[in-house]
Amino acid sequence: MTTRALVAGCGFGLIWGACALFPAMGQVSTPAGGVSPSPPPNVRSAGPGVFTQQQRGQGRFHLVLSGRHFTSREAIENYLAWRAAELTAEQRFFWFSFVERRSKGDTLPVPRRDSDGMRYSFRLAFFRPVWRYQTSAAPSVWKSWSPFSGARFWAEGLDASTITRFEVSADVVLHKGQLEDDNPLTFDAGAVSDYLINQVQPPE
Repeated sequence: MTTRALVAGCGFGLIWGACALFPAMGQVSTPAGGVSPSPPPNVRSAGPGVFTQQQRGQGRFHLVLSGRHFTSREAIENYLAWRAAELTAEQRFFWFSFVERRSKGDTLPVPRRDSDGMRYSFRLAFFRPVWRYQTSAAPSVWKSWSPFSGARFWAEGLDASTITRFEVSADVVLHKGQLEDDNPLTFDAGAVSDYLINQVQPPE
């Protein structure tokens, strides 16, 4: 099971991890039974052109992450989610909502609000950006993949060395006030940042 799936299953709206799997987010137990702070985070700066953000209206941003060395879907999408959380804090907002970019013919159902469902501060399984990519077989042709199409992830079955370039993009809206906790497309910026900051690095 991936990290994203595990996080999606946590509940009860707690900022620090939301389940027993992450009982002391940001802390590690010492051999003597005490608690000491985690090592300081070390997310290196993204290279030129790797990450861009464009404001498209009040509190709405279009985020694009580009790279030439594909690692994994989870690693790249988690970094983009972390950048969305950092942007939210930088703009002095508290949480953000993910705007799904769907097309006619998409088969995955739209997430629904559930007032009686589980409560959790962030759900990375619902942070589903859109991809496009180029391969050495057709270096001048961009191909697109949508997570809502029902098709398997575009890189499955591909030799990573043949992927020459990729872009992953997301639209987010920044918010203040109380988090809409019944909406699976909303994310607590502080919780997302705290959870991912020691796990992510920008692509190259």
